[in-house]
Amino acid sequence: MLQNVIISIWILCAIYCLYKLFKRSKLSSHDGVIGYSPGLEVLMVIMIGPVLAIIDISLTWIRIYKEAEEARRRVEKKQD
Repeated sequence: MLQNVIISIWILCAIYCLYKLFKRSKLSSHDGVIGYSPGLEVLMVIMIGPVLAIIDISLTWIRIYKEAEEARRRVEKKQD
């Protein structure tokens, strides 16, 4: 049972990271390129997917929290 849960989490994290990888690759694609193949990046994402997902989610949460704090400070400054 535990092994199935770990494998499921691993697969979900790998899918999330692959989605982010392909989304980023579309932005960096150059004109005239027929198709982008990330190659070895895909293998690394699959192997260390859970670590990458945790880091990405943590950095996203930190960015959102920072923006919320800055907005709160601006509102407090305007009220004073």
